[in-house]
Amino acid sequence: MVRFSMVASLVLLCGAFGCDKQGDYKPVGDVKKAPALPDHAHGAKGPHGGGIVELGDEEYHAEVLVDHDSESVVVYVLGKDAKTAEAVAAADLSVALEGKEPLTLKAASQSGDAEGKASKFVLVDHDLVHTLMDAGFLHGDLRITIADKPYIGHIDYHLDGSSHDEHGHDEHAHDEKKSK
Repeated sequence: MVRFSMVASLVLLCGAFGCDKQGDYKPVGDVKKAPALPDHAHGAKGPHGGGIVELGDEEYHAEVLVDHDSESVVVYVLGKDAKTAEAVAAADLSVALEGKEPLTLKAASQSGDAEGKASKFVLVDHDLVHTLMDAGFLHGDLRITIADKPYIGHIDYHLDGSSHDEHGHDEHAHDEKKSK
């Protein structure tokens, strides 16, 4: 008897609240699919092996590179495809590492850059490069003005993990050179 009254109660509840099989459900084929996410085919590394930074709504990209051999931090300005050099009329750009004062990288025209424009920006700083190599990463913000429009991109660049010794760097020899 109790069982019958429970079933009867369920039938009444379904009738009152619309427990029919159709309800608000639709066949799978009638449901709209979510739009595909944008394709970031440029990947994590740029054409020079550095980290990619998005500028604007992918209007431009920058590639950040710590170059042990030239003891410099280099930024290449790239186009929408994050592969092609994009020469811009900027004399410099800044990189503000987390918790540090902004660094200024100066324009260094490459072959193929138009007169008064540059696609490469450089800061030569022995101590900075070795500090970054030891840390193994570079985090901060890149700021550049292109055609009177300011761009800011977040840098999250992790170096290849190689140590100074793998680059032929002998810390003790370096210390001896500095003390002479």
